[in-house]
Amino acid sequence: MNNYNDYYNYMNGYSDMNYMTNPNSMIGDLNYQNAFTNTFMQPSSGSNDILEPYEGFKRGNMFANLYDPYRNYKPRELKADSEREDMLMQLQELKFAMIDLDLYLDTHPGDTNALSLFNNYAKQEKELCKIFESKYGPLTIDGELSSKGWTWVNGPWPWEVQK
Repeated sequence: MNNYNDYYNYMNGYSDMNYMTNPNSMIGDLNYQNAFTNTFMQPSSGSNDILEPYEGFKRGNMFANLYDPYRNYKPRELKADSEREDMLMQLQELKFAMIDLDLYLDTHPGDTNALSLFNNYAKQEKELCKIFESKYGPLTIDGELSSKGWTWVNGPWPWEVQK
């Protein structure tokens, strides 16, 4: 092989003329998904592969087949010091599960198991958010709307929360 074109033709199995005169071969080349079937780092959503929100939040990944621990590292157990912190952690776990499943559903829109889990977690998160806001005040600017006044200033500020 003397130059780049010879090497290119050798690697791709056709000559430049054949490539230019046969549009079907060009379309086949553009369909890279068939040419490169990559199963590396793709989640599967069998019922045993999707973790519970607590475990997924702790590991940083909702899919058991994608978790690759570093050496002997074991994720730490997450413990809350109060009921308020426990509810906040549960909200974070559910939100994390929703985001991870949302990303999965972007590439696997027909997975009904993942979609039903996403909807279930969204419902749980909404209910828990209402309970939290009724006890401790709003979480977001549109969380608890009140006609009595601006409620953001009533709750404890993050530096005022006692442990």
